Amino acid sequence: MDYTELCEKVLRSAEKLGAKEVEALIVVRRAIGVEIERAEIKTCSDVMDSGLAVRTITNKKLGFAFTNILAQKEAEATVKRAVGASKASPKDENWKQLPEKHGYPTVRNTYDNKIAQFTSDEAVLLCQTMIKTAYDIDKRVLPAFGGAEVTISEGICLNNQGVKAEDKGTSLVCALGTMARSKTQVSPMCFEFKASRRYEPNPKWVATKAAGLAIDAINVGSAEAGRFPILLDQFALQSILTFTLVQSVRGDNVARGRSIFQNKVGKKVAGENLTIYDNGTLPGGLRSGKMDMEGVPRQKTPIIEEGILRGFLYNNYWARLEGKESTGNAGRGGGGLSLPPYGTIPNISPTNIQLKAGTFTEEELLEEAKNGYYVRNVQGAHQSNPETGEFSVALAPAWRIQQGKMTHAVKNVMIAGNVYDMLKQISALGKETRQVGTFIAPKVVISELNVITK
Repeated sequence: MDYTELCEKVLRSAEKLGAKEVEALIVVRRAIGVEIERAEIKTCSDVMDSGLAVRTITNKKLGFAFTNILAQKEAEATVKRAVGASKASPKDENWKQLPEKHGYPTVRNTYDNKIAQFTSDEAVLLCQTMIKTAYDIDKRVLPAFGGAEVTISEGICLNNQGVKAEDKGTSLVCALGTMARSKTQVSPMCFEFKASRRYEPNPKWVATKAAGLAIDAINVGSAEAGRFPILLDQFALQSILTFTLVQSVRGDNVARGRSIFQNKVGKKVAGENLTIYDNGTLPGGLRSGKMDMEGVPRQKTPIIEEGILRGFLYNNYWARLEGKESTGNAGRGGGGLSLPPYGTIPNISPTNIQLKAGTFTEEELLEEAKNGYYVRNVQGAHQSNPETGEFSVALAPAWRIQQGKMTHAVKNVMIAGNVYDMLKQISALGKETRQVGTFIAPKVVISELNVITK
């Protein structure tokens, strides 16, 4: 099926029914997944999902409808539902207009034809390799959960303001969560993964790292409460910042007065060693692409530069409302019903939140943390308060650092503090970065946080 032609027909049909502005978005996604549970292959799936979303606006009244049937007859019915919803909706006096025509960047390393030809048999083999490797490392290790997943996606967005954009992408993920048991201890869940937009699987590396973490985590010793330097791994850092900093740099939260950064552009909000961008055009970035989910070009957006707040993330609606340009951060989908991308109107979503690397080696980071703690991951970050920055999280797993060396794992330990104060207390940033979730970051040392023990 020619998806562009179908979108063009949607635009014409909506205009004939009286819509002044029309947008058609088609998303096609195939996902091949194999799931591991308790050292066994649990499920294998190969799912194709596709759908059409239609937005129509007349006299500042918004209508929206979607379908997962990409056929002419169903598309016409979807247009009628969207136009009908527009007529029944109240006016949104803040509405300006849909995005206009733009040029699009060239974004490298986001599609690999070898992944597009991937099979479920290959996914099973990757999982079997991870299970075997973990057992070979140490028989005390249980490969508890994980799997391999490939996605192949395509998006097409047209509107009657001149937008005509198309993008496609691939990704491959291998992941494994492990636990280890000794005569006296059971480790917390230890997780590792490798994700890439290109065909670069390394199941042995994933399993070796996950198993090694679990074995190290059963060497448990004492923990001390108080104020200590904390070395945060990228896993812990992204968990804490996703539910605080990211929420505070969304343009909608700023406009609503729900951000501590309101009216602070150009002011110092972090240490001079901290620079953060949202980079939607990063080569090979897990969330990189040519366009966002309403056809606006992706871009590199400065958030904090050398400690100074530079700006916020916007989709088209909130950018126009605030007299700004969209930063190409329109996302769709999710919510309480976990709807697909074509199932919702645009929201504001980060792409690749990129923290500029520092100069510290692994050994130097440990030396900077002195007699503190190394935190690999945390639990409970979702309960943080993004408006105040207050957070309190459990550490799992984490290790004690003494005299610049990791000595033993710790249990039943928490850290608490304020994220916005924490941004001013980063004493060291590592020279190596990796992407975890939306964040591409180095490990960082926080000069002091409150440590709580049982």
